[in-house]
Amino acid sequence: MSDELEGSDRSSIQRKVQSDVAAQGWSWIWVFDPDAKHSPFAYNIGFGSSFGHPEVVVVGLPEEVSGDVLRYVQTVLAEGREHGDGDISGENLEGSRVQFRAVPQDLLVANLVQASTFYGETPFVALQLVWPDRDGNFPGEGNAPAWLSDRQALSA
Repeated sequence: MSDELEGSDRSSIQRKVQSDVAAQGWSWIWVFDPDAKHSPFAYNIGFGSSFGHPEVVVVGLPEEVSGDVLRYVQTVLAEGREHGDGDISGENLEGSRVQFRAVPQDLLVANLVQASTFYGETPFVALQLVWPDRDGNFPGEGNAPAWLSDRQALSA
């Protein structure tokens, strides 16, 4: 995945993350597999330190849409609203409900590399914002098609 960078590239990314968090309270990273074996994803860095809220991951959407979704989540947080594991919200993805699900610790370490670097020894948590199919089914629900779970899988 493209988030796995060598030393100087990683430090330049961390400088940008630090600068973004200092200036606006958060930053975000786009991660993609050039071989397209895994779904692309985006995640923020700084919601935990700036808002006391879990970081948020969006999987399987285009880069621009993912960035827009994370920006909207930040707006909601700045207004004092929060999301937790299992919460369903109609305010984060235009025209559709989304669900927030806790990201297991092993997937945090494997996938949110820049967030792990940013927080260092300080533990952090993340929620995955999952989106439904056209019929409103979320991944893993009885009527949800298999492709929906596959497209939103955050793999180690």
